Amino acid sequence: MLFRFLAALVLVTAVALTSVAIQKRNLALKRDISQEQYELEHLREDEARLRLEVQRLESPQRLHQLQQANRGAVTK
Repeated sequence: MLFRFLAALVLVTAVALTSVAIQKRNLALKRDISQEQYELEHLREDEARLRLEVQRLESPQRLHQLQQANRGAVTK
């Protein structure tokens, strides 16, 4: 009778420890996913900012200013 009780106790303890290990791994994976999502959002914001900067620099007015500046530099 004692043997069965101890075997059941060991089995319950093993299941509980396995459950804790699985939950710990699950939380670590969720933390990694959250970090990756944060970094992706940051990169998307950087991309949008850089695209706006490229559009600003490629605008006809800006290109005209650069062209005028280059002409002025050549004549000097």
